Amino acid sequence: MSEEERYIPDSPYLTDNLKDHPKELALLLSIAKPKRYASGEFIYIQGEECKPYFYLIEKGKVKISLLGKDGSDRIIVIQEKNTLFGYAATFDSHPYFHTATAVEETILRVIHIRDFLELAEKHPRISLLIIAAFARVTRLLVLQIEDFSFLDAEKRVAHMIYKLACEVGQKTAKGLLIAKKVTQEDIASLTGLSRVSVSLALNHFEDLDMLRKKRNMIEVRDMGKLKDFIGDT
Repeated sequence: MSEEERYIPDSPYLTDNLKDHPKELALLLSIAKPKRYASGEFIYIQGEECKPYFYLIEKGKVKISLLGKDGSDRIIVIQEKNTLFGYAATFDSHPYFHTATAVEETILRVIHIRDFLELAEKHPRISLLIIAAFARVTRLLVLQIEDFSFLDAEKRVAHMIYKLACEVGQKTAKGLLIAKKVTQEDIASLTGLSRVSVSLALNHFEDLDMLRKKRNMIEVRDMGKLKDFIGDT
């Protein structure tokens, strides 16, 4: 079994996690209304009163992040097509505890909680989509805490690159290309490090011939060496 097959999904980049549930996805779309957001536009803001609906991404990309008092932005997850977000606050009726921002021009499907609950009474399996979404994000957050608690700066960067390569990497003649636009600033925000620390780590990994940087893309040349560098994580 390959490294990719053994990998348990915990990358902070969520892509099309409803593709294996076409019937339930169609049901969700039947009660959802489209809404367009421009690049950089806030969908909701941390601390804002929750709205009685949540979202499904039809097209584009959404960044879920924490905003610091100093204006800093810490990315929790980046989501693309056919992923859900905004459901936690909608279900518990408390203010939003993070901020959602369109990273590029984005079309969302807005799902009212009332319509969802009525649909779930008729089609109980649709509730599994929310349960699966909660489980995935819970796993992601717990493993992020583990990284922050037990890994040094270079290993945190290495682990993030490894997770991204496993989940969204595209096979090339020389390895796995993380073809998504993930900048050094994004990696810094995802790992809780400075951009300088990330840059130094990536340069070190290049010197070790583990990866190559390519204009906001990273090609991992040796997944085994990268995994060995991280250690028993």
